[in-house]
Amino acid sequence: MKSRVSSLLSRFNVSGWRSVGLAFLVGFVIRLVPELLSYPNPIGFDTIYYAWTIKNGVIWNNWSQVFSTTWLFSAILVPVYSLVHGNPFLLLKAVAPLLFGLNALGVYFFARKALSWTDKKALLCSLVFSLQIAALAISWGLYRNLLGMAVLLFTLPFLKDVSKSWKAFSIFVGLSILVVFSHEYAEIALFAAAFAVALRNLANRVITKALRVMGAVAPALGLFLVRVFLTVFPVSYSVSGLDYIWTYQPVGHYTGVFFFFTNYLQVSDSVQFYSSYLALFSNVASLFVLLFLFLLPIVLIGFFRNSILDGWVGLLLVGALGALILPWFALDEWSRWMLMLVYPFTFYAVNGVTRVAHSDIASVSLRCRGLKWLNGSKIAVAGLLIVSFCLGSVFMACPLVNGQSGLVGLPTTYAYVPSSMQSNTLPLIDVNNAVDALQWVNTKMTGNSAFLAQNSFLWWSLLCLNDTHAIFYFDSNISAAISSASTHGFNEIYFVWWNTNIGWYGITVPSYFVSLKNFGRISVYAYSGNAYGN
Repeated sequence: MKSRVSSLLSRFNVSGWRSVGLAFLVGFVIRLVPELLSYPNPIGFDTIYYAWTIKNGVIWNNWSQVFSTTWLFSAILVPVYSLVHGNPFLLLKAVAPLLFGLNALGVYFFARKALSWTDKKALLCSLVFSLQIAALAISWGLYRNLLGMAVLLFTLPFLKDVSKSWKAFSIFVGLSILVVFSHEYAEIALFAAAFAVALRNLANRVITKALRVMGAVAPALGLFLVRVFLTVFPVSYSVSGLDYIWTYQPVGHYTGVFFFFTNYLQVSDSVQFYSSYLALFSNVASLFVLLFLFLLPIVLIGFFRNSILDGWVGLLLVGALGALILPWFALDEWSRWMLMLVYPFTFYAVNGVTRVAHSDIASVSLRCRGLKWLNGSKIAVAGLLIVSFCLGSVFMACPLVNGQSGLVGLPTTYAYVPSSMQSNTLPLIDVNNAVDALQWVNTKMTGNSAFLAQNSFLWWSLLCLNDTHAIFYFDSNISAAISSASTHGFNEIYFVWWNTNIGWYGITVPSYFVSLKNFGRISVYAYSGNAYGN
């Protein structure tokens, strides 16, 4: 058995199971901390959606979703939940640290396999990655994104060898297909890295290697093109249980073959809205400062060229900062691309740390033209790294002050990264009251009743209300939701919201709603024409 394990490890170019186990354990233990501190409440915005998904037990609503959605996460968790049952949030509390540990291990594996770094240097990558706000923010609720990045980290190193070994070629093809089914942002990163490697080979006039790389990525690219086709020409089908949910139509997003792009000067959705270019700039700049202010000098010191990283980081920079250059036509969700910069930045930062640590001179200049006058000493680099770790720890563990905001972030960053991981779509202190309120509404609703669910309450309402009850979803325009409910013939309209202003989501209960029952800071409201008793 031991020889088999050693043989397997040697194939993945690592020196021993202790290093592999430690790399995974670093990420797992760090991510376990916020889950334990928040117990039994869930943390993460999308976590409520994931709980509903696995409890609902549907992986594909239609055959086309095999190509048009990233379903691997659900394909893993739905069967697991069918075996364990119980509270889906408890399952997700175990899943989050496991996925984060897998990412930390993937960072280690990439450093060892793709960069040929030593065990110690690769393990430092796992640690630096695991304590960054950006990495923790992805793990806070974007579990599918986290799974996709984990698979990507184990896939990219094989790009080095696809032209040398058919075994590496086959492994890359298989893993790249899993990347496609894991997450769309991971698959785009995969293509960017593969194209960069192929172009480097073409530039060096190694045509055969370039063709092998493109051949290896072709199956994944083919699946991606099928997805694009089904996005442009979607298959029409109805979804049971969702027929009564009215979904608002976000504006500013391109359709057709340009569905990946957004006009940021006109966009209006649940996360993105900018009154001017200056507002857009302040959002982009402030989030970049929050995520990378203290890591960036070390990144610049350690910057190096690598064909895989070149394509990867190039894509992420275009996605993160392109909105400032072409705001009317840039990759959608710039904040998500910016968060994922933590992966390549981790490798540059660790290289910067080791470069300074092994230097015989007092300070090391930055590897960037025009910035060589900036120097990094051992003390300065250590200080920046410690501050970065401390911010990550505070973000991970400190609760919301007065149930409103944490200690990390700015007003312009809260839409993209929470001020504390100790929250979900609601402050943790409001979760039980919100569930009690929704369950109370559930007992009052009849066939003539409708429930208005703002984005933050949508998946909570789906978990708490009977499937037969009508739910109308809105983001900020509650009047449109009321109009839609009335058009569908519902006379009794309920709404659950805070009875005090906590500064979240910018929604104020309209004057034409009356309070029916209070549950702590949460109240049940009804459309004023229908004031029911308790």
